[in-house]
Amino acid sequence: MNETYHLIYASEAVRDFSQEEMFELLSKAREFNHKLNVSGMLLYDRGSFFQILEGEKTQIQELFSKISKDKRHRNIVRIIFEAIPEKDFADWSMGYAPLSKSELNQIEGMNDFFEGQSCLHNIDAGRSLKLLKAFTKGRWRLS
Repeated sequence: MNETYHLIYASEAVRDFSQEEMFELLSKAREFNHKLNVSGMLLYDRGSFFQILEGEKTQIQELFSKISKDKRHRNIVRIIFEAIPEKDFADWSMGYAPLSKSELNQIEGMNDFFEGQSCLHNIDAGRSLKLLKAFTKGRWRLS
């Protein structure tokens, strides 16, 4: 059996996405990810993406290669790529939650990062894991 990995990355949108555009992107991602047996979570806030992908190592590497070539974003930063004991988002082909300032302020250690108008593509591994843990605990609404 192949080992399960997660890859966490962040990037900057080349332009703002409307809610309709985000739902279209998610629809395609969910269908594609389901075929690959990849799960995860996507966050979008003020032009920044933060994504967690989970699955078999080769599938995740190939998917990230494809994502890295997508012209809808730039400044793509791979933050974490490591083996994990089990998927945190096994039931989601791609979960999504838009972020609000008040929701981010509820996570200890995150409010100082976002108060400084930093973007998700500048986030470090420690803060990435805090976001990951907040989602696995059901911190935000799911769609």
